[in-house]
Amino acid sequence: MGGRGHQRRQGRAKGLRLPPVAPVVRFGAMAVAFLLGSWGFAQAYADAHLPTTLMQDALRALRLIVGSFPQLLEGRDLPLSLNIARWALPLLTFWSTAALAWEQLRNPLRLALIRARGGHLVIAGDESGGLAGQAARGALADGQRVLLWPQDRRWLWIGDALEAGAAEVQQDVAEDSAAALALDKARAALLLSREARGNIALASALLAQAAAVRPAGDPIDIILRVDDLDLRRSVEQRFEQGDRRTARVRLAALPDIAARHLALARPIDAFTRAGQAGRGVLVIGFTPLIERYVLRTLAGGHYRDGGKPGFAIHVQDAGQAEAAFHARNPGADSLSPLRFVEARPDPAGMAGLIDAHVALAGEPVAILIDLDDDDRALAVALAVDARYRAAALPAPPIHVRMAGAHNHHVGAGLFPFGSLADLADPDMLLQDRHDALARSIHDFYLEGRFAEGERIGARTSMQEWEDLPESFRDDNRLVADCYQLKLRDIGARLVEGGGPSLVLTPDELEQLSRAEHDRWMAAKLVQGWTYAPVRDDGRRLHPDILPYDDLSEPIKDLDREQVRIMARLLGASGRRALRTLTVALRPGGAAGAADPAALVAALGAHYPDRAPVFAGDLSDGWSRALLIALQDQGQLVQLILPAHVQAILDPLPGHEARQAAALVPGADSIHAGGMAEPTASADLLLATGPVDDPRAILIEADGTIGRAPWSR
Repeated sequence: MGGRGHQRRQGRAKGLRLPPVAPVVRFGAMAVAFLLGSWGFAQAYADAHLPTTLMQDALRALRLIVGSFPQLLEGRDLPLSLNIARWALPLLTFWSTAALAWEQLRNPLRLALIRARGGHLVIAGDESGGLAGQAARGALADGQRVLLWPQDRRWLWIGDALEAGAAEVQQDVAEDSAAALALDKARAALLLSREARGNIALASALLAQAAAVRPAGDPIDIILRVDDLDLRRSVEQRFEQGDRRTARVRLAALPDIAARHLALARPIDAFTRAGQAGRGVLVIGFTPLIERYVLRTLAGGHYRDGGKPGFAIHVQDAGQAEAAFHARNPGADSLSPLRFVEARPDPAGMAGLIDAHVALAGEPVAILIDLDDDDRALAVALAVDARYRAAALPAPPIHVRMAGAHNHHVGAGLFPFGSLADLADPDMLLQDRHDALARSIHDFYLEGRFAEGERIGARTSMQEWEDLPESFRDDNRLVADCYQLKLRDIGARLVEGGGPSLVLTPDELEQLSRAEHDRWMAAKLVQGWTYAPVRDDGRRLHPDILPYDDLSEPIKDLDREQVRIMARLLGASGRRALRTLTVALRPGGAAGAADPAALVAALGAHYPDRAPVFAGDLSDGWSRALLIALQDQGQLVQLILPAHVQAILDPLPGHEARQAAALVPGADSIHAGGMAEPTASADLLLATGPVDDPRAILIEADGTIGRAPWSR
């Protein structure tokens, strides 16, 4: 109750609604028409030499609302302002009356329609511009039916969602109002307030109501936002004991979702610098989101050379942050030590902070900034970027957390992440589509255990996916996500569409099996598990927490089999794994040469089992134009940056600069330096002039392919 009361007090202080746009427009139009009428009557009576007063003119203008017009002025030439008011005021009155009537009737009508049709989302939340409002707008934009369940209808997002087509049931008393939500037919309920304890209370009310009205065997999903990891664990245990036949409580943590998205969208190996092999990551600020990202990267990242990313975390009260991190994650140091550095993130000190980090650990391959304040984080990010530009160096990707709406033109080297708009997609919160591969992995695990005689419920992990606790689902999600990272490590990518996937060599199978074991063990170590000859889940003891080489062959075979089924599981999700085919673009090509579609078709015909990656110098006009066209066709591109990206873009004309800037966030990878390294390691070389290289594809002046490796 305390949490809910606190939210209501906040709502009165911060959440007062502004008038909706449509009523403001109607009132403004009527006011203008009234003034025109008053002015017109004054002119008309003056022209007719009839006595009048300001009050009489105003009353006559008011009578126009009901169509009353003085007989005295009929047949006379009237001022334009009076003619406008004579017709506009009755129409505006009708419009306003109809609009007011609709505002009174629309909610009951929509409620009746939603209750009849079902399949709707119930969304509860707080804050103007918060997650609930974003989710409601996104669902409505996708054509879904939405039923709002607000604690205080004065929040601005309520009015926006109602205008967009939602219906509303107000939360007078949660237990009573839950009965009006048509839970017997609802698709899911999203409880998205920042205050987790309020969400928990609402979940309890929904569970009780669902048990009374929901058909058994068709449970409704209740998505419960709990961002605090410690609280989430206790909440999970609380709701695990309930009857899942009518409702299932599933936990969603925004830091987890955002960290997962960032780790997949921007893997650390997506940036390289000429002559540098290190994988240092510089972090400025240490929020729950950053903590989850660090843990996910340490547990899931794998590199064939055995190296692990090193994190240097600059934060105020570094000692306190470090102690709290290790208390929550007792085995994290066994993965890769984190270096906590005392610092006060300030734009004025960013150049010195970067210089000190580089002197100690070398240039980072990524910089993460999350200060829980969008304006401050952006100012720090711009200062970091300015340091690299002043030094005439390509900057590593600068990832800056901006929770609110942000201007995407903040600079080509800055990558905003973690916005509520990105996280509020109902499909992402429900995670059904995103969990397809994770579900398949868990089903495969169950098949293996069934074959060994185990049964459902033998231990916590032996549950069907729908009944699996969220922490175990997270384990499977990490396995699924790591498939993509592991494929990058052996020079492969996931592509959409069916067909055969790559066949692993024995060496690759062993490397990826080792990586899978490392990932599993890392996740256990972070959670405080240790080695023991006999498994004991209660004491977090496991006999397989050993280096891969020390495992028995039957246990290694479990990891190998997990890797072998990759193609089968990916095929079920409509994707496949292909080795990359790197095509380096030789700078200085003739403008307009090369037909992107014909080039892609030729490569597909001659290398059907490869995924092309086109590597080109962003500062070279021909390469840049071809990369833009190829990326527009959905092809993978690797950008070569010989200088700071903004120094390359600034001399370009506006439209061309915008097109080139759009290449950066969509690039599969970025290499800081010249074309020497990418060209040397490329499978093919694309050129428009003579080149003595057996890998060369020669493009003729008319854009056709003249000479190629497959034509020799």
